[in-house]
Amino acid sequence: MFLFMLKTFNMFATCNILPFNMRNEENVFGLILFIAQHWTVNGDAILNEKIGITTKQWMLLIILTKHFETEHPTISQAAEAFGSSRQNLKQVALSLQRKGFLNIKQDKKDSRIQRIILTGRHDPYFEGEENEQWQRNFINSLFENFNTEEMEKLNSFVEKLKSNIIR
Repeated sequence: MFLFMLKTFNMFATCNILPFNMRNEENVFGLILFIAQHWTVNGDAILNEKIGITTKQWMLLIILTKHFETEHPTISQAAEAFGSSRQNLKQVALSLQRKGFLNIKQDKKDSRIQRIILTGRHDPYFEGEENEQWQRNFINSLFENFNTEEMEKLNSFVEKLKSNIIR
């Protein structure tokens, strides 16, 4: 099945026709990967120009500011919120540390635990109407052909997909 998907992916990525014997599930799987890749490439270009970070780094900063407002999360806590392995999250965090957006420090009570501490360097990029607007415009551009009802249905479908991952 996977080899078949690879052979036909180029065809269904560029048109709206299901290849012969292509199941809807396989098509959706391939299209989600295709869309995610393009969103990442486009997001990386915009974010690199505006802030000097990648889409993954931007997402981690958002998670750290929105989900951990009152505490400095451990790398494991941040990885769980990010939906990633601890090792992958640490690589993203180390890159942000090199850019001055956060620090990774040993926990004061347990030296085996590493905590992520935002430096505040991200604040100018996340505050103010102008910064909020270009980020909102970027997200809105991804869904510009959808009406409210379609967005609600899409959100519902994506939540169902997510429930298959988080069991």
